Amino acid sequence: MRALCRNALAVLMLSLAGLPSPGGHSAASTREPARTAKPDSASAGRFIPVYKAAKQDDNKAEARQWREWKILEDFSEAMNDYIRIPDDIQVVAEECDEPNAFYQANVISLCYELGVSEREMFTQADNDADEVNDELYKSLMGTLFHEAGHAFIDVLELKITGKEEDVADQLVAYMLTNDEVGEDYLMTVSYAYSLSAEQASSLDDLPFYDAHSLDAQRAVNFLCYIYGSNPAKFQYFVDDELLHEDRAAGCEGEYHQMVDAWDALLEGKVK
Repeated sequence: MRALCRNALAVLMLSLAGLPSPGGHSAASTREPARTAKPDSASAGRFIPVYKAAKQDDNKAEARQWREWKILEDFSEAMNDYIRIPDDIQVVAEECDEPNAFYQANVISLCYELGVSEREMFTQADNDADEVNDELYKSLMGTLFHEAGHAFIDVLELKITGKEEDVADQLVAYMLTNDEVGEDYLMTVSYAYSLSAEQASSLDDLPFYDAHSLDAQRAVNFLCYIYGSNPAKFQYFVDDELLHEDRAAGCEGEYHQMVDAWDALLEGKVK
């Protein structure tokens, strides 16, 4: 399984080497080439992977797996090859006493408990160990991209509107709808949120107060962006009732609006 994930990541890394630059999502784009930032002291920051020790047995198992995958190293390498940041950002795997991931003050934290929780969720749905590992890996990478969205907004002082959590989700879609490898990762991220949504047994279980959109909404939003990136290719989303036709009707417009917005936000900041 380690080889499978590393091979999949190798393909993803080749894909990420061509992460979207402003105006780069459409081959038919007539916009001028993106203006990239010139190297200077204001763009000398790096993403730095850090694995902290785990104490709980389940967390120790996740820590070992993540180190074998080199998930933090490869995410950090992709970001360092892609974006100019003024200060270092640590990408930390650690125990948090809850299944979570978050960004705060130049630190992206990915909690071992999130891996434990999602592994159990995928296992209940799919059972096959190799498939579970593959799904977990892709889901965690999606989470890292989401937290990178928060980091970009903070250290690059990006001006956004709406909920920051939704904007961070948009960055995940922006980065992963460039090719089939990324699309596969994004479909797994959507699947993870769909499974999480199914765990709620009543309306009282739903965190309407939360800054994040509901898991069911996030799952559909990601499918909408994938569909909107190529409606003909992903028509089966509608045919198989994965995406409601009423929502699908506007997804192409939503997708291009999102891409245009992130193109503008990142102009002059990518390498």
